[in-house]
Amino acid sequence: MKAYISKLPQILVLLSFGMVLSSCATEDRVFKMIDKYFEEKGIDAVEKTLDKIIQKRQKAAQPTLEDRMKNRVEVSIVGAPVKGPENAPITIVEFSDFECPFCSRVLPSIDQVMKTYEGKVKLAFRMNPLPFHNSATPAAKAAMAAQEQGKFWQYHDLLFKNQRELNEKNFVKLAKDLKLDVAKFQKDMKNPDYQKRIDEDQDFARKNGAGGTPSFFINGVRLVGAQPFENFKEIIDGLLKEKS
Repeated sequence: MKAYISKLPQILVLLSFGMVLSSCATEDRVFKMIDKYFEEKGIDAVEKTLDKIIQKRQKAAQPTLEDRMKNRVEVSIVGAPVKGPENAPITIVEFSDFECPFCSRVLPSIDQVMKTYEGKVKLAFRMNPLPFHNSATPAAKAAMAAQEQGKFWQYHDLLFKNQRELNEKNFVKLAKDLKLDVAKFQKDMKNPDYQKRIDEDQDFARKNGAGGTPSFFINGVRLVGAQPFENFKEIIDGLLKEKS
């Protein structure tokens, strides 16, 4: 096969825009058209286009806000790392995967939410390492080991910043960077209870329409995908208005 497999998502974008739609086009002609488009637009531009399409389709697939507000899910945060005031009126529970690129892409939206609604929102993190991400489960266990020493969120940030280098050597390096007790950290990573927690989180996610990552429950209102800030804002404003 030709070396276009790595470009498959971008090719699908081109197809969706009808740029190479021609029933009589030969394979060589199609590939030449794709090559020309990549040369003119560049990979970054195509990836941005892909992101816009994904967001548009995710939004179209979401039930209406009214329906989601009616069908809330009770989500426990017992044992989960939490940041934000304990008595915040809004609780966001995130189901995430440290190896998932979309989980990384949603971080700016989450940061904006926490800043915009400072004092009104708390964020809880639950684990959903997907089976086809080989490093996601070890990364989740490393984060839980950091939580034992009160450094979950700092370790969380470092894992996402080093998303392409998730391995045991770097897990230890990041622990050292945060000045954790490394011996305890390595011992805690092997704690069998961690896998039980992960299994429980994943089971809940699958049963409640949050099997993909990232997925969120905002006071029980489900929001799926790497959504822009505006989609979080719509739900939060509706919930705050409801409370007032």
